[in-house]
Amino acid sequence: MEAIEYITKENPEFAENCVEFVIAHIIDKAPRVKWEACRIIGNVAQKLPDKVKEAIPKLLENAKNKGTVTRGSTAFALTEIAKSNQDVQRELIPAFKEIRLLVKYGCRYL
Repeated sequence: MEAIEYITKENPEFAENCVEFVIAHIIDKAPRVKWEACRIIGNVAQKLPDKVKEAIPKLLENAKNKGTVTRGSTAFALTEIAKSNQDVQRELIPAFKEIRLLVKYGCRYL
């Protein structure tokens, strides 16, 4: 997963044939796998906007994770998805507001 994340920073099209695999691992048990999968989704969001929107339910689930790196990587992925797709952006605004309020009032996770 780490190698795919590294490659997709510069070459997001590399992940075109493995997006489903990456999405399946967003809620993996291993924290490192979760955050690398989220980073990959963020890296490829602009090139593959229709494919990555399938990751949104799992990313929103990860927003509840106790791990700060996982939550940060999740925020990156959700933000990149929203930036690349205005229809999805409208759907995500309520979730962003909820996450922002929870962070503002000191809640560690949803």
